[in-house]
Amino acid sequence: MGAAEPLIEVKDLKVHFHTEDGVARAVDGVDFAIAPERTLGVVGESGCGKSVTARAVMGLIDAPGRIVQGEILLRRQSQVVDISKLDPRGREIRGIRGNEIAMIFQEPMTSLNPVFKIGDQIVEAILLHDRIGRREARERAVDLLAAVGIPLPRQRFEQFPHQLSGGMRQRAMIAMAMSCNPRLLIADEPTTALDVTIQAQVMDLMNALRRDFNTAIMFITHDLGVIAGMADDVVVMYLGRIVESAPVREIFHHPKHPYTRGLMGSIPSLADWGARRLTAIEGVVPSPFAERQGCGFAPRCPHAMEICRTRDPGLEDVAPGHAAACFLHRAAP
Repeated sequence: MGAAEPLIEVKDLKVHFHTEDGVARAVDGVDFAIAPERTLGVVGESGCGKSVTARAVMGLIDAPGRIVQGEILLRRQSQVVDISKLDPRGREIRGIRGNEIAMIFQEPMTSLNPVFKIGDQIVEAILLHDRIGRREARERAVDLLAAVGIPLPRQRFEQFPHQLSGGMRQRAMIAMAMSCNPRLLIADEPTTALDVTIQAQVMDLMNALRRDFNTAIMFITHDLGVIAGMADDVVVMYLGRIVESAPVREIFHHPKHPYTRGLMGSIPSLADWGARRLTAIEGVVPSPFAERQGCGFAPRCPHAMEICRTRDPGLEDVAPGHAAACFLHRAAP
């Protein structure tokens, strides 16, 4: 993770949803840290707990969900704040959201208000956290639209969300998220709904913003190909837990967990086009309501042993800075 002290540190986080059907363990004991100016990639299939983890960091877990265990430590200059202990509707967490931690959601049309102009929505975000006049906030909003690569920013300022393309709406969301220069930017699958050309542009934009604004990024995706171009460090989540964590080069060159290898095997590559068949991970992610016994990935793992079905392997160091929750690397090469 680097030598710097973590900006955000998550320790043994558990988020459960209590429903009529039982308790869904959406996040079931997660640990990670993000250092300043670093990008942490969070990878996994849908239903693995990535977005719930991100919402917990933002203090946005709504009923019937709640944080039942763990800490989310935000390091400031003079103090450390545990976000998990704050009132989700209190003044302190509202001061952190947007100002210190901002979030970009997957689909901007569900996050932008369709009846307000793009510029006015960015201005309101600025005025919420900064004590400046509306005219100054307006100029800052125009500058932000220009900074994220939107052409004719003064003209776009006056337009409504439906008048912008998908790529421009996502850029407007990034501009809004960066309006108060947050220390941590959480991006929840921000490129999923975009074509590959716009995906690349948004990724380049976020890398530039990290460099120019000294912002740490938590980048959530199911696509390891995107992570390769974005992240410094990677955690792979499955069934609410981290099954592997490592620096990005290490996890691509020496993946240890069968789930990580399965995700990589499903990525098409021009280098070996036609030379191999893409592999699929059989089955689906189990329900978070199901009672867990042994390794959660064992029912889908082609290498599962008897011990995998009865004992939880737990996350264990397999190399410096590289951890995996798997008995395979302990049992045999």
